[in-house]
Amino acid sequence: MNIANAAGQLVYSGHVTTLAGPNTFTWNGQGTNGTQWPDGTYTMSITAQDASGQPVTVSTHVTGVVDSIDLTKNPPLLSVNGQTFTVNQIQGVSRN
Repeated sequence: MNIANAAGQLVYSGHVTTLAGPNTFTWNGQGTNGTQWPDGTYTMSITAQDASGQPVTVSTHVTGVVDSIDLTKNPPLLSVNGQTFTVNQIQGVSRN
């Protein structure tokens, strides 16, 4: 798992062992060396392998609170945790 900042600089890299099916990863904002990175836009990329070392496809999603919806745009835009998503990118809405 790799996390890069908006400039493309790799700030975190690590190995995570998971089981098949949905898994959760929460990044604490710390770099690989323990440095606390500032708030901002970061990109996560994942390369996964099965038990025999063969590559497998990984899908990701973001959860968060909808801060606003802009219905003046086509398609409408939702702001979630400071990120903007089009309506067709939303897979579900629930109240926690």
